[in-house]
Amino acid sequence: MKTLLFTLLLALPLLAGNLTLQKGFVQSHTEMVMDSKIDSVNNALHVEANIDGDDITSINGKFWLDVGSFVSDNADRDEHMDEVTEAKKIPLATYNLTSITKLDTDKDAYTLHGVLEFHGVKKPVTFNAQILNKEDTIEISADTQILGPNFGLEMPCMVFMCVDDEIDLLVEITLQK
Repeated sequence: MKTLLFTLLLALPLLAGNLTLQKGFVQSHTEMVMDSKIDSVNNALHVEANIDGDDITSINGKFWLDVGSFVSDNADRDEHMDEVTEAKKIPLATYNLTSITKLDTDKDAYTLHGVLEFHGVKKPVTFNAQILNKEDTIEISADTQILGPNFGLEMPCMVFMCVDDEIDLLVEITLQK
C-alpha cells in the first residue's frame, strides 16, 4: 500500500502540463482630460504557465512584458510615456497569476487573482476574464483597471490637460496545451 501511495505521489507532477504562448498582447487605454484617448498595444508578451490536467482554475504562472514596447499612433507620446514609466530603468511589468475563480454568471466567466509588479511596485490585481478551453488551446480574454499613482506613476500634464490616472488593460492570450 505504501508503495502504491508513493508511486501516485511521484506521478502527480506528470499530470501538470506546461502551457506555451501561441499568441498574445496587452492593450492599454487612458485619456487625456478634455482632449484625446490614448490607446497603445504591446505584442512582446511572455508566459510561463502550468495547468493541472484540464482544470482551468488550476492555471498559475507568470506573465511579463517589456514596458517600453507599448506602441500607439503617436511615437512622440510613446517616447514620453516611456519616460513617465521609467521603461529604461524599470523595463519589466510582471503579473504573477496565483489563482482563478469560476463565476456562476457565465460558463466561460472567471476572475484571475494575482500580483502585478509595475514600475517597481507590487499590488494585488484581479482581472475579469472569459476563458475558452478548447481541444489544443486555452483562450483568455481579460480586463482590469489600475490607477497609475498606485504604482508610483506621476501622470503627465500639459498646461491644464492631464493624462487620467485610470489605465484600462485588456489582455488577449492563446496558450498551447
